Amino acid sequence: MKIFDLPIEQLHEANWNPNRMDDPTSNRLRESISHYGLVVPLVVRSSGKSRYEVLSGNHRLRIIQEMNIRQVPCVIVEVNDTQAMLLAQVLNGIHGEDDLALKGQLFKKVLENIPASEVISLLPETTESLKELSTFKEVDMAEHLKAWEQARNARLEHMQLQFTKKQLDLVEEAISRILPKVWNTSSGNPNRRSEAIFTICKTYLEKAGEE
Repeated sequence: MKIFDLPIEQLHEANWNPNRMDDPTSNRLRESISHYGLVVPLVVRSSGKSRYEVLSGNHRLRIIQEMNIRQVPCVIVEVNDTQAMLLAQVLNGIHGEDDLALKGQLFKKVLENIPASEVISLLPETTESLKELSTFKEVDMAEHLKAWEQARNARLEHMQLQFTKKQLDLVEEAISRILPKVWNTSSGNPNRRSEAIFTICKTYLEKAGEE
């Protein structure tokens, strides 16, 4: 597969792309590109007359346009409209899951050389989650499988939610109110916002069961 450097003027967003990015995530993406450059090529297809539609990388395209980057590394694919839509969803939707034992060792090494504030500007972590992850018990490879099984309950699953502005304001208010109550809990989930949502749901179900 070849990577081509295309002039940014030849690239345009896919107007059917349903993927959205909130401001905090967009800011982290901008920081990442500022730090490391565009290390992942965009995936594009020809739309005629030296123009290319972006199938994967629309958010990156907006940011590099703001940064006045003129040449963009791209992978060009030949697909029809239906295949383009499906490919975009495949590229947006494939995610692995973290092994927290290995992730903890990784962050411990990273934080030895890079300030936590810089890490937080690039990743959806908090000071507290970084601290918890970086203090995971170190294990050698012979012990790793055992540690992996012990950490199964702490492995995080992802859920993508979308809200109206009014709904999001209410959810954020509820999270901010309950965060102080869950901050010092030890459930194995280093993401305190997720812990707050879990606690809200758990409390609701417990109350519903009493009715």
